[in-house]
Amino acid sequence: MLFRSRLDKEELFSQNYEKVFDMRLPHLDTPDDFFRILPEDELENVKAGMISRLIRNKVIEHEKFRGYYVVAIDATGVINYGETPHKDCSYKTSKNGKITYYRNVLEAKLITPSGLSMSIATEWITNEGKEQYQKQDCEREAFKHIEKKIKRLYPRLPILILADGLYPWEGFFDICEKNQWKYIVVLKDGNLKTLQEDILLEKRITPKQDVEIKQADKDKMTTLNYHWLEDLTYRKHKINYVETKETVRNIKTKDEKKQRFVHITNLSINSELCVGISFTGRLRQKIENEGFNIQKNHGYALQHQFSRVSFLALKNYYQCLQISHIINQLVEASKEFDTLLKKVKEYSVKYLWVRDRKSTRLNSSHIPLSRMPSSA
Repeated sequence: MLFRSRLDKEELFSQNYEKVFDMRLPHLDTPDDFFRILPEDELENVKAGMISRLIRNKVIEHEKFRGYYVVAIDATGVINYGETPHKDCSYKTSKNGKITYYRNVLEAKLITPSGLSMSIATEWITNEGKEQYQKQDCEREAFKHIEKKIKRLYPRLPILILADGLYPWEGFFDICEKNQWKYIVVLKDGNLKTLQEDILLEKRITPKQDVEIKQADKDKMTTLNYHWLEDLTYRKHKINYVETKETVRNIKTKDEKKQRFVHITNLSINSELCVGISFTGRLRQKIENEGFNIQKNHGYALQHQFSRVSFLALKNYYQCLQISHIINQLVEASKEFDTLLKKVKEYSVKYLWVRDRKSTRLNSSHIPLSRMPSSA
């Protein structure tokens, strides 16, 4: 029964494909053969063209934070292998001697408070002659490459980088300064020891730089306590600091959940701006939730082994996945899609596709987006 169900779905997909595109669905060996020879920059440039047109048409202009487009940087695992499938595949050796090979990728995604997480550049993490895969070293090395790609594809884009605790290092600060990028990155306890010492000293000297905000709804009370510091120095770089302690109290049960978030930034900071900086820094989680998690667990099959023998083909399949995710997000966020969804029973598959395709044409002056509040 399961086999029949899968065949029925494949037949239905084939029929819908023919209705929409007026052509027969090709055998899947055909795109695979093509992807094995297609230069990897071709689809990267297509993706960049889509993002650039969104920016030129000011579709997400109101989603910027203090004049900057918010770009989260993070790596994720795509697929693991028991034996090396391609050249320069990263690997680890377990204690019992078993070798596992990895295909990991570093992503730069345009993030918005309303929930969009759209790939703007991709860099595959390779072994590059190293004996073992070291997450920190490999990801930092990949960042040096993706930085050049972002600057080539979006040379004048005002960018604010969000990143996790791997990124507070002098090379990252140098790159951001060179490109005139702003950043908000997580500062882990123990990282940048000389800076941590300065932070402890400054907290004692300026203990009153605090802000408290309370937010209530029918189920819980959230208390946010912010402490901020400015004009800290790490080697040659000026850095500002904000620490947020969040307490969420259940009004009925009185249970409390506490979290602490620490960020450093080269954005200017004061008692008002520290709130927005902390909020924006926490948007980094969207690259994991609305980005990687959606693509892995909600129908995109990010971790599927699309090509068993060609790394180039795998890269091209991956770019197609990113492009399709961008299109789907824009369609789902549009007012027109909301209207069509309410009347879905009245329309044919082909009609819905044609209307949705029109809604994603990026040559219009504006694409109406319905669920996009302004940045905090």
